[in-house]
Amino acid sequence: MKIALLSILLVSSCATWKQKDFEKEINKPTEEAQPKVETTKAEEKILEKFEVVPVEEARPEAKAQVTTKTPEKKTNPTSTKKVEKSAPVKVEAKPVATKAVTKAKPLPKDYPPELITVNEKAKKVWDLYKPNHFVDEKVYLDIHYLGMTVGKIMVMNKGKKIINDKEVWHLHARFKSAPFYSNIYELDDTVDTYVTTEKFLSVRYSLIQRETKQDVDDLQLHDRDQFKTFWFYHQKRSDGKVKDKKEEKPIPYFSIDPFSVLFFYQGLPLKDGDVYEIPLINKGKILILRSVVEGREKLETEKGKKNAIRVHATTKYTGETLKSGDLYFWFSDDPHRTLLKAQAKIKIGSVTADIVDK
Repeated sequence: MKIALLSILLVSSCATWKQKDFEKEINKPTEEAQPKVETTKAEEKILEKFEVVPVEEARPEAKAQVTTKTPEKKTNPTSTKKVEKSAPVKVEAKPVATKAVTKAKPLPKDYPPELITVNEKAKKVWDLYKPNHFVDEKVYLDIHYLGMTVGKIMVMNKGKKIINDKEVWHLHARFKSAPFYSNIYELDDTVDTYVTTEKFLSVRYSLIQRETKQDVDDLQLHDRDQFKTFWFYHQKRSDGKVKDKKEEKPIPYFSIDPFSVLFFYQGLPLKDGDVYEIPLINKGKILILRSVVEGREKLETEKGKKNAIRVHATTKYTGETLKSGDLYFWFSDDPHRTLLKAQAKIKIGSVTADIVDK
């Protein structure tokens, strides 16, 4: 989320943008990042291992993991209230009996001791997590800076896929700057991430940035069998310069990427005063996101007043994408835990993302 909030600061002006125009753009077919650097045979095997497979094309034993039935809802026989057919359906993760309990694999001999400590703390957070995700639910947010709407974001859960014979959630986001800025600086970013339905661990993260000054393809594969992340990065600047990079680094077993953390919050208790230290993986580096549930409040939104839970997240890693500083998130205080608002504090004011009607 902060990736998009910070990048929009490259432009500033006043413009209007209708939601229907944004929907036309985000519904256009998009690709996911692929390595554009030379790969070894070992890396090719890793890429093959993390290939995304639609459920209908998966092997029978992998296909069996996907829950095809939706949970039955209790109804009041005297009620005449109709249920909207377009409402998103909550689908619980259903582990396969033969894979529900798996033995932890031994750590590599050169595994950093500090990551063992990080993992032990993170496991306590993951023990609190319970699947709470709604397939096909879309959230639209307007990006504001200095009182102006300068871009839009769409976030959604695209359902289940199969990677390496494991069931995963496919989480997706599109970000675009307003059309008015196209002659100044255009941003069109796509994020796709996949996390295991059983434990909500990041498996594959893809970021594509198509901007005026650069094109970026960023692919990150997180191998829990090897306790490693594999990062493939390609940047082509408007001046013709190309930057290729790839890295292989150790990671904590319990960790996720910077985007899927928004969905991870949905499955946490979010009780007032709760503190969660969540390891995020980005470009081979580990960021600890310290999240504090500050309390409940009424939030004014375009969709009316909402009961909201405010979470204050603090980052400590300074890198190219995630900067040190404060982040605030507001989630609906109901079973959906819908993202209502996000805010990033910066040197001059703040950038906010507010939920809007479709």
